[in-house]
Amino acid sequence: MSSQMLNEHTFAPAGVPSARTDVAASTMTLNGTIVKSLVLLGLTVLSGAYGWRVGLDWFSASSGGLWWLIGYFLLIGLSIAAASNPDLALPAGLLYAVLMGFWMGAVSRVYETVYDGIVTQALLASVCVFLACLVLYTVRAVRVTPKLARGIITATFGILIMYLVAWIMSLFDVDLLLFTEPTTTGIVISIAICLVAAFNLFLDFAVVERGVEQRAPATMEWYAALGLLSTLVWLYAEVLRLLALLRSRQ
Repeated sequence: MSSQMLNEHTFAPAGVPSARTDVAASTMTLNGTIVKSLVLLGLTVLSGAYGWRVGLDWFSASSGGLWWLIGYFLLIGLSIAAASNPDLALPAGLLYAVLMGFWMGAVSRVYETVYDGIVTQALLASVCVFLACLVLYTVRAVRVTPKLARGIITATFGILIMYLVAWIMSLFDVDLLLFTEPTTTGIVISIAICLVAAFNLFLDFAVVERGVEQRAPATMEWYAALGLLSTLVWLYAEVLRLLALLRSRQ
């Protein structure tokens, strides 16, 4: 998601709201982006707490699967809408945070029921990965070159296609065992996906920095915040699944 929202063309003249032509308009800042990211993250956590509380009942209900599917496609629609029109980033970001928070909270509760303590482990691992990526980017140990950016985006879309194929196959009661089972292949694929999600953070940091340098409109702070949130949620979800595979194997 974030590689679609935050790419090298994000802050090009055609990719920003018309307010950019107004010299008096406020511009994007790093502090503003951080604040808006924290707002979305806080809203996600609050919604996640509610999802955690009702998660088991929700999934056990006969209509739970249907609502899960509807919510999943709604989240995709919100992501596409925000990616294609930055002016929608604020309402789309708030709705995305509420829905995704509830969804991840409910899913996390199910995982926690099966694997005691796994949610705490996944949260801690995700925070550590985020901080490590931020430090590496800040000290310029990792430089986001055009070649690296293209590689990250290509890998991300490749994973998206794999998700789509797996979902289509599941409609015909066919499971991609190499992807869902705690085999060596499944675990290696899961680790690879986690690495791609982590590398998306470097891409996010780079484009946010570029937006600040190019004095993009302040409205782009919400756009960037939504991109960062989507990457963090994806990273957490993949770390959670990886830990589940490892513990299943034990």
